[in-house]
Amino acid sequence: MSVPNPTSLDFTAPRRLTGSASRALTSWHATSVSVLQEFWQALVGNRITLSPAQIDSSVAQKAQQALPDPGYGVLLKIGHDRFDSIVAFSARTVLTLVSEMLGTLGDTWPENRPLTPAEQSLFELLLGEISRAMSQGWPEVEPLPVEMDQLIVRPLRSRIFQPRENLVRVGIDIHTPVGSDSAWLLMPQAGLTSIGINESAIPAAPVQTASPQMRSLAESLPVTLVIGLGKASLTLGELNRLAAGDILVLDQSASAPLEAKIAGRLQWVGHPCRLGQRQGFRILASAKE
Repeated sequence: MSVPNPTSLDFTAPRRLTGSASRALTSWHATSVSVLQEFWQALVGNRITLSPAQIDSSVAQKAQQALPDPGYGVLLKIGHDRFDSIVAFSARTVLTLVSEMLGTLGDTWPENRPLTPAEQSLFELLLGEISRAMSQGWPEVEPLPVEMDQLIVRPLRSRIFQPRENLVRVGIDIHTPVGSDSAWLLMPQAGLTSIGINESAIPAAPVQTASPQMRSLAESLPVTLVIGLGKASLTLGELNRLAAGDILVLDQSASAPLEAKIAGRLQWVGHPCRLGQRQGFRILASAKE
């Protein structure tokens, strides 16, 4: 079954996110997709991979016309104001995902058909992980409230947004054993402003009053940064019985950001990464923000 590519969008009507707002959204999107990959791997295995795709803008009428049809989606409530957003998938991608979960995926895209009740339940598990990944991927110390509201059949026909409402369209590329496809997240620009993704929310750099010599001296002082992996509580007897090969269960979730501290005080949160043969730490947010 062939699915047409999304139609081109008219980007002249809405004002695009630029500068710091664009970078903030891009960072949130990339981190959320990375976290979602980890969450989905436990459900669909490692043959399905995800990668962040394009981010662009359009009015709602044109953005929704570009959604895949037939398709499935989910209505999300984001932020403390609980603004509406949609994540939409093509029907063939949904059938591929649930077939991979059931171990029945063949060598080609599944033939289009309605989901069975069991398949719909499996798909809703995947959708729930999207809201959790977006919350955990939020570039602040506190996770962003993101709630899954309801499943949407044929999101192309949904009437969630006003026709002339300015939206941001965020893509997620989904790579499967039978081919690649994209899912699309639609969010209103006004909603993004309510959670701080806008140009005016970026504070101006403070005026430097220290002399260049004093600043240079201060910046040359060594500071030890400690990044904690987690904590575990043991009795003294359990501690004495520890041996090589034992595994300690830490209080830190595998998907939660790690804390970086200086002199015991929290400074940043982020995720571990790898730089060649060395371990690294990618900062997501500062405790000062």
